[in-house]
Amino acid sequence: MNHTNLIIGKLNTYKTTGILFPEVSKAIKNGENLFILDNKEEYYRTFQEELDHNHYTTYVFHLEDAYHSHSFNPLMTPYQYYQEGKKDKATEMIKNIALELFQGDNVNSDPFWSNTASNYFTALALILFKEAKEPEVNLGSIQIMISQSDQLKTYFDQLDVLDPIYISGSATVYAPPETKASIISVLRQKLNDFCVREQLFQNLLGNEICLNQLKEKCAIFFIANEKVNCLGNILIDQLVEVSLDHHVPFTFFLDDFCDMPALLAFEKMLQKKVNMFVTTRYPEELEEKYGKLIMGKFEHCINSVDVVEKDNVMKFGNCHEYPKAKEHKGTYFSVEQLVSRS
Repeated sequence: MNHTNLIIGKLNTYKTTGILFPEVSKAIKNGENLFILDNKEEYYRTFQEELDHNHYTTYVFHLEDAYHSHSFNPLMTPYQYYQEGKKDKATEMIKNIALELFQGDNVNSDPFWSNTASNYFTALALILFKEAKEPEVNLGSIQIMISQSDQLKTYFDQLDVLDPIYISGSATVYAPPETKASIISVLRQKLNDFCVREQLFQNLLGNEICLNQLKEKCAIFFIANEKVNCLGNILIDQLVEVSLDHHVPFTFFLDDFCDMPALLAFEKMLQKKVNMFVTTRYPEELEEKYGKLIMGKFEHCINSVDVVEKDNVMKFGNCHEYPKAKEHKGTYFSVEQLVSRS
């Protein structure tokens, strides 16, 4: 197989068990780092014992069952870049988080609201990076800052107009009350998808899947939930960036890839020839999300019905020992204290 591989096959053409399963097993034997999109929970149950036998560190980011998941803080990787002095990189990653959060909004609605909410989210995250303590850098702090937005005007009054925080957030902070309320409503509605689910929210406060500290022989399984799949996209976006920066390659197995929202990092993965196996039922689904030219950007495209021999099809495993989620008590940033220091 090449670096970038597209497998096309309708249901029951063995693209998973006949092509991807053998490739996963081969990758494990080779000691490769793995990221696996496992929406049907087929891969974890099949390969967990083999991963343990080969001394892998395994993580599960489970959006369908948050009580059996490791934790992942989406703000922590860009925060760590910011603290290392790579502020432009941190800002770019925060903007990508905002794009992943808001790109799924109604395409027929006025983009002003989602774009401005996205910019305000960026400003609030950058305030945390600049002013907060590390335990306070989380989505809970963002949610609290939204509820205290009126108090932020004092802070913004003292910023240089060319400060990235001012540029990103001033359109909301100084907006007329009705406009500001509408922008904040868009932002709050999106974050509420995570914050109202108690265990999922706790999983976003901790950071067991610490991307900047991943070691060799690591496997990450992502199990999706349609309502909050943008979190999985954020994880993939950041993993791609970190693995390229730190020269820690991952092989991505993206089965039924079109069931996920459009992935911002996908074009970069193809350009950089990141090792990946992508499956789709219909090429039209892929073209609808990524454009008519997307098929030609893969090094290798195959149809599962043309290559799978039924004798080589692997069986599904039956491992059910998922990790148990930990309790993560949040520490949150105070806008009142920030303003009092200003």
